[in-house]
Amino acid sequence: MTARAWGIVGLVVVLLLAAAAFWVRWETEPPVLAAQGETGELFVGAKPTTVTFDLGDGSGLRLFAVRLRHADGEAVITTTEYPGDALTGGRIPYETVDVTLDPATLGVPQGDAVLVAELTDWSWSGLLAGNTTTVEIPVSIDREAPKLSVSSGLTYVQRAGSGAVRYRVLEATADDGVRVGDATFRGYPFPGGAEGERIALFAIPRDAAPDVTPKVFARDRAGNEREVGWPVRVQERSFTRIPIRLGANFMEGKVPSLAGELGIEGDDAVAVFQTINRDERARNEEAIRAAVVKSGATALFDGAFTQMRNSAVTSQFAEHRTYYVDGKSVSEAIHYGYDLASVSGAPIEASNAGVVVHAEPLGIYGNCVIVDHGLGLMSLYAHLREIDVKVGDRVAKAQRLGRSGATGLAGGDHLHFAILVGATYVDPKEWWDPKWVRDRIAPAMAAALP
Repeated sequence: MTARAWGIVGLVVVLLLAAAAFWVRWETEPPVLAAQGETGELFVGAKPTTVTFDLGDGSGLRLFAVRLRHADGEAVITTTEYPGDALTGGRIPYETVDVTLDPATLGVPQGDAVLVAELTDWSWSGLLAGNTTTVEIPVSIDREAPKLSVSSGLTYVQRAGSGAVRYRVLEATADDGVRVGDATFRGYPFPGGAEGERIALFAIPRDAAPDVTPKVFARDRAGNEREVGWPVRVQERSFTRIPIRLGANFMEGKVPSLAGELGIEGDDAVAVFQTINRDERARNEEAIRAAVVKSGATALFDGAFTQMRNSAVTSQFAEHRTYYVDGKSVSEAIHYGYDLASVSGAPIEASNAGVVVHAEPLGIYGNCVIVDHGLGLMSLYAHLREIDVKVGDRVAKAQRLGRSGATGLAGGDHLHFAILVGATYVDPKEWWDPKWVRDRIAPAMAAALP
């Protein structure tokens, strides 16, 4: 091939490379600009709110700008220019950016606004202006906490006991109810009440601080929160500590049998029992807490709850148990219910009307039924020999749920009965007492019960 021919080939190659480069730099694909999370509408309150954006483009990021368009005009939040040039493009192809909105600092009014984010790349498209992507997010600016008032008067509640409170919040809320230390109890609409009227059942957890003070709270969608107290007298009480001596029959029979059902391996019976009593118990409590959140917004119970028929109490509520093997302490637990014994295989009936939300084996509780009575109130029936209901069944007071047994970690045929308010176990003895229900719960629920 002659030198002239080689020159022509070289020129063609250069032209092709130039065309390819031109084609790449002239791309018309808009850059990627997306806000993370739910951005259908953004609620911004008194505290600053952060929105995270994902930015990306093959030709490189050039300019990212965010502004807030509101009733009085616009406020610039951020403007970022990225390094690069028209010939070779940008140096940064992608980035994640946090944008903070603080209405107080920006000096914008309350009400509706629009967050406008724009991203431009280093493309030659648009006569070297580049491609631009715009994202607009509706914003509601609200820096005022919800208006909240409590209508209930002086309330007496004992440690590990229950109570009820009626209140009113004049704004749609993201969350409201009663806060007792670290425990939160959800509020529900009060049937037939005034606009915004709510009711909440609450409890004083067994291990709450000595000076704990229940408070009604309401938090709106913008994160503004108001907390209001009311006169509450917490009646202190003590709980028993008892030793439980685990014999050879239990350690050599029940423990390995239950371990096999649960898939827990080990040759040391004590170590296996410790795993069951600690780890499996914790998993079971998580499952119970998951069931509690399914509670309906309507009160289904009618008056006092009933204790298992012809039953004797064999273990008390909230007793602190220490387990011993051959005289040595091996584990501990709090017994959050009553153990009730009658004849073997005794019929187990619903203590009040409700809806079944759990009806299957549950680790240490064996065959277990949980009934939702509405407003966050639930009853639990454990160690059953058989279950006669299924999830979703509507049950009446005294309707049969199954028969008593010795499944789970039970040492003999009995019923473990518990009541929960929210995720907190409470003393069932209160709920078995018609006078207590009439004096302590009914006043706050007037017209709310069926």
